[in-house]
Amino acid sequence: MNKQNPSPHPAWAVAHRRAGTELRHLNGRYYLYEASSKWNPEKKRSMKITGKLLGKITEEEGFIESDKARLRRQRQLIEKVQVKEFGIASAAESVFADSMSALKRFFPDEWQRIAALAYGRLVYKAPLKNMAFHYANSFLSEQHGDIDLSAGGLGAFLNDLGHDRSRIADFCRSFKAADDCILFDGTDIFSRSEKMELPKFGRSKIGTYDDVINLMCIFSVRQQSPVYYRILPGNIKDISAFKLSLEESGVKDATVIVDKGFASKSNIEALEKAGLKFIIPLRRDSGLISYGKIKNGDKTRFDGHFKHEDRYIWHYSKNAGKGKRVIVFLDEELRGREQKDYLNRIESNAEDYSLERFGSRQYEIGTIAMIENTGRQPCEIYADYKTRGEVETMIDALKNVVKADRTYMQNAKTLEGWMFTNLIAMKWYYALLNLLKKHRLNQKYSPADFLMFMGEVKKVKINGKWHDAEMTKKTAELMRKLKLLEPIT
Repeated sequence: MNKQNPSPHPAWAVAHRRAGTELRHLNGRYYLYEASSKWNPEKKRSMKITGKLLGKITEEEGFIESDKARLRRQRQLIEKVQVKEFGIASAAESVFADSMSALKRFFPDEWQRIAALAYGRLVYKAPLKNMAFHYANSFLSEQHGDIDLSAGGLGAFLNDLGHDRSRIADFCRSFKAADDCILFDGTDIFSRSEKMELPKFGRSKIGTYDDVINLMCIFSVRQQSPVYYRILPGNIKDISAFKLSLEESGVKDATVIVDKGFASKSNIEALEKAGLKFIIPLRRDSGLISYGKIKNGDKTRFDGHFKHEDRYIWHYSKNAGKGKRVIVFLDEELRGREQKDYLNRIESNAEDYSLERFGSRQYEIGTIAMIENTGRQPCEIYADYKTRGEVETMIDALKNVVKADRTYMQNAKTLEGWMFTNLIAMKWYYALLNLLKKHRLNQKYSPADFLMFMGEVKKVKINGKWHDAEMTKKTAELMRKLKLLEPIT
């Protein structure tokens, strides 16, 4: 406003006028409207356009925003709000520090992508097509920036990653596994690929006949972490595969643990000839097992007992020659459950279940027998065998290879890259488990519980600034106990 063209409106009303607005005097009251201009080609000049009402102005109260304008403004603010998962993303640099550091070292140009894929596998068991969605909704996307996680792009990326097995092996060897490792043919991977040579038709571990790929793993008992994997054709389960895997992994003295189907005389002799330590479970009807001490019923004739996961396990052994032993483990809790199940089947007239058959098998119930040449204590052998089962279960939960992404898993190199990202996810899983054990919380919480609670820890972005979102008391309590993040109170 200037002296040559004074405003007809009072100063107290003009004071609230700002750029992009228009002051109007209607029925004795002052109102403020949105205002803009648009070029009129016919009149060859700009024409004023009056927009929506913003509010009224009084001398006593000044500008009073209208209800509709306030709702529009709040809606605009809401549209600027972003919410992203932060709890698990923050753990990537703390709880998973060892594997993250190794990824950055051996894969300096690819580590963000690998970490994003491992995050998607661990937290959501996600297929490739959903990785970009989960990454965008995680704070990892703020920490690592934009990376190509499109399904097509990931297919090419995994193929390139799988071609570089030497770097993958270097990554595995960097963890310097102690001489307490177990090596096992961990699981069968079912495949529908018609292009790969790896899938071979045969009997899977669950008893079905299908095209399968064999996944071999090494697990460090002391580190409580998987340290190595190798993919083999489904029909390769021989001794040479064990030796070559140990050579590539750099592990000097691992114990081979295989399933019951491997317990033939020829396989055992081949393991001995190769100089490999082994633990092999036996079928309950194996002629190598004697149940005499169980029939006698006098546990003082057993070699002893130990406690495993809050259960007492009895054991006795016999010499099997050439440094081998057959150890029979008796779990009374397992025995009770199996006996109840067997008798229930008799009551329901299930086929092949009868009191006569029960009588001939009653002393086998609740037992696990193993032949081994490690010379280790029975409690250590039992724990190693159970660890193998736990790791195998974890692999089964994560793999979903061809079923989830059969379009992209059509060659061995892509599968190699995919399984490497699953190895990282498994390492993260056991890092979580070890953290819970460290704080004596593993009896109350599982890694899945951790992921559920920490997944509720969010960051909220309002008007360009990130804030900590509220969290439940239970999540805050878990965070305090694990000494992870400073929880909001």
